[in-house]
Amino acid sequence: MAHELSADLDSLRVIVSQLNGALAEASGVVQDVDCYLAEEFDIGVWAISRPFDSQRAASQDGRELLISSHLAYGKTAGRNRLHVLVATLERGDGSDQFTQIVNEERVPWPLCPRETKLHSFAMLPELLGTLAAKAEEIAAQTSRTSETVRQLLETMGRHSHGFEEPALIGAGVSGDREARVLSRVRGR
Repeated sequence: MAHELSADLDSLRVIVSQLNGALAEASGVVQDVDCYLAEEFDIGVWAISRPFDSQRAASQDGRELLISSHLAYGKTAGRNRLHVLVATLERGDGSDQFTQIVNEERVPWPLCPRETKLHSFAMLPELLGTLAAKAEEIAAQTSRTSETVRQLLETMGRHSHGFEEPALIGAGVSGDREARVLSRVRGR
């Protein structure tokens, strides 16, 4: 019996060591993705994954709640970053579905408990795919909207000049640098 216990403890030590290595690797990947998204993809697009954990609970007044945890990308702690979104939902009026959000908590991924990091990491590929799809959708929608507005302007007798780079008023001129204002350069 003592020999089996010793073997089990040895096996557990090996598994814990492997788990520590996997978590360290996952942390490095999340840090790389977070940096990339902040530097290259900081366009205001947010997304959440499917839940990686859901638990039922009861409120203080006895209402049934659903607490779901999702890997997410969006504004938290003052900047866009990967985080875990924990949403508490209750049933909507006359519904058997949990649709009413009563609380949200956003925790930056590096600050999450170990267990949460391990479970949420598996959702990263899905989240990145969702972000890419949303960015593509927003770009297409923006392009369609620009075209619609240009057509409306032309119908009203106004002509659009298309996209123009903003330039600083007073650029190259001495003066108060803080007082410079962005202005559109008009092609004439």
